Amino acid sequence: MTGPSHSASVGRAPVAFLCFALAACAEPFEGEVASRLAEAGLSRPMADCMAGRWVDRLSVLQLRKISSLADDLKRDGDTLTPVGFVSRIRELDDPEIVEVVTRSSLACALSA
Repeated sequence: MTGPSHSASVGRAPVAFLCFALAACAEPFEGEVASRLAEAGLSRPMADCMAGRWVDRLSVLQLRKISSLADDLKRDGDTLTPVGFVSRIRELDDPEIVEVVTRSSLACALSA
């Protein structure tokens, strides 16, 4: 016999699995994004700090957008600074990315 609590827990299982799977996918992006930021000119400690915060707050798609922007900056030969990066991040036209990047830049600069 299945009661309401059984069906509710069964219904949540796929959602919990999906959340876990998405979190596992984001982890490799932390290192990838940090590496690309460092290659584009940010100090490695700043890049690591910022990427670590982004993984907890942004989707994999948003992380890919940031990573692509860092690649473009590197390819263009631009030297990346935290202030310059926040300015360029606005080009992605994603308010959530702008907010997360701005806050993490400040938090990471203050913690360094």
